[in-house]
Amino acid sequence: MDGLKASYLEIEPAELVHFLLKEGGQYEQDAIAPSDLLTYLNLEFVAFGFDANLPLEAKPGASGLRALLSFQDRLIAVDDGLKPRQRRFSVLHEIGHYVLPAHQHSFYLCDSLGMSSWTRLAFEKEANEFAADLLFKGEIFAVDAAGLDISVKTVVALAEKYDASFEATARRLVEKDLRAAMLVVFRNAGGAAQLDADAEPIWEVRYCVASAVFKSRFFARVTGNVPADVAAKLLSPPGRDIKESITCEVVVSSGREGKLPFRAEFFYNRHNILCLLTPL
Repeated sequence: MDGLKASYLEIEPAELVHFLLKEGGQYEQDAIAPSDLLTYLNLEFVAFGFDANLPLEAKPGASGLRALLSFQDRLIAVDDGLKPRQRRFSVLHEIGHYVLPAHQHSFYLCDSLGMSSWTRLAFEKEANEFAADLLFKGEIFAVDAAGLDISVKTVVALAEKYDASFEATARRLVEKDLRAAMLVVFRNAGGAAQLDADAEPIWEVRYCVASAVFKSRFFARVTGNVPADVAAKLLSPPGRDIKESITCEVVVSSGREGKLPFRAEFFYNRHNILCLLTPL
């Protein structure tokens, strides 16, 4: 018979995640242990100061370097200045580069931008998604979250269980939930606060993540700032616990639906102000 061509079986990332979790013995514990996966994959691991020890030719114009993978040396390294949860995610990110079939099996040097949720680099985005799937154990996280409220209390509980950052956990909670929910992350825009030391900082939208149901019923992103009174309360006192969130009603103007009221729960993770937006 003519016209037939042989093809290779393509392994989906979800299959690889399940295989690594199963063979690495990760389903038997709450928080994943990257060291177990490194052992299973026979990869070496080191941590050292990138700024002081990496040669200049290895970091042309790069800043905020976090991790590297040398495929030939079977080596993953991270900057020793990373916080524990940053280190965990960085290792999982490099494991993604190592095992994903389409990735160039050579040398990767990854920075904070590449590991951010808004990176535009295809390989970095794929490695981030793979790392998140490992960190939250595939669909296990969605099962754990299904019976819980979409709230800061849930974010804190799941972040502690999976040993993940609050922001990454909130993102995962919204992305995988079958209910309508949006996470809005705000950054300090500086602006007037840089000119006037007494002026209140302006917190503007950095990025949004919405569940599939939320996007289909409402919108995919919002613009605007954190209400000044809410920001002032969240930032005072400086050591305010993340669980001390502020819940209020906000009205969002949508060209499609007009003005819509939502329940907004704001919290602060010492870096950004975050908001869980759900329908009333």
